[in-house]
Amino acid sequence: MNKMPAVLTAVFALALVCVAAALGIKMKKQFSADVTSAGNPETVSYDDISMPEETEYSQADTSAFTPEYFTEQTSATLPSLTSAVNLPSAPVTTAAPGETAASAAEEKSLTERITSAVTTVATTVVNTAFNEAFSMPKVPKYIPSESKIDFNTASLASYKYDPNGNYYYTNDKEAWQKGFGYNQIYDKLAVVSAMYYDTVRTTFNYEGKDWLIQIWKGQYGYYFVGEEIGVYTKTGSSNTYACADKSDWLKMEMCFVWDENKDGNYQPRFARPYTDYWWCTGFVVGYESKEAMKSREQFRMVAHITFKSEEMAKLFANAFEANGFRRAAKLDNSVKDTFVQIGPDVGFVWQSINQHVI
Repeated sequence: MNKMPAVLTAVFALALVCVAAALGIKMKKQFSADVTSAGNPETVSYDDISMPEETEYSQADTSAFTPEYFTEQTSATLPSLTSAVNLPSAPVTTAAPGETAASAAEEKSLTERITSAVTTVATTVVNTAFNEAFSMPKVPKYIPSESKIDFNTASLASYKYDPNGNYYYTNDKEAWQKGFGYNQIYDKLAVVSAMYYDTVRTTFNYEGKDWLIQIWKGQYGYYFVGEEIGVYTKTGSSNTYACADKSDWLKMEMCFVWDENKDGNYQPRFARPYTDYWWCTGFVVGYESKEAMKSREQFRMVAHITFKSEEMAKLFANAFEANGFRRAAKLDNSVKDTFVQIGPDVGFVWQSINQHVI
């Protein structure tokens, strides 16, 4: 097995140096008073400092490098550093009023800043590991022809148009559909409005709340083909989920890939940007014949969702796997129905799995 990547070792060493430096500031402030009261300062034996043992990891085992991992390592090291240095108590009798409280506040502030820095570095490491395992397809840049059309006022049936990406979408922040939530009856009635699609519902419980992450792809009326990701929650036994409140919106991005000519040549048509959503949608003008709509495997979704925590991502990943998706160490966007989960992030490729029969 390979040793811990050098960059992680360097980051951890830097964090320890920061901790030692912070403690050194306090030592410097108290050094003169200690010499006067104690005669000779106590000699420090740094051989007694307890350092965490280096652990071997394979390059594929990235799940250990989480913000919590680095915070735990720092917390475990800080007491041993303090014990080895043996900081003397401040001479209360000669301290100016408020000096002890100020020193404690300063030390707490330094510790919080160091912990924050270590957490930031750890998060960056986890994000880097995810980006190495998942990447969005590259969508060709669309250059619209010159037009005087106001695309905001020319939107169709609550859809808005993105002239840069040449696709329509629903503005989930102001969508009128938000007040209706979600119920499976909606899917059963979809065919009445000429909507033919595949869907997968992934449900799990997190922090006492039932969550539903649902994905769709297919024909939307006689004018559009596209895809959606919806985030819904509920706390009771009702079959109806509410559209997620703002505090429960999740960051996500997705790309619509279409084998328009049915020759196995899947091409990315548009990508929705990575930001907060409760309902991420995208549609392009297109029509599939009834014969072509029997499977809807000509549509492929490549998406990435960032959950509130690693625990939440794992709960979703377990339920996603139970729906038939296969875990992978690294995603290939041409391999259907696979996913990767690292830290709070899940990336997936969806093409064939379907829970909705027309």
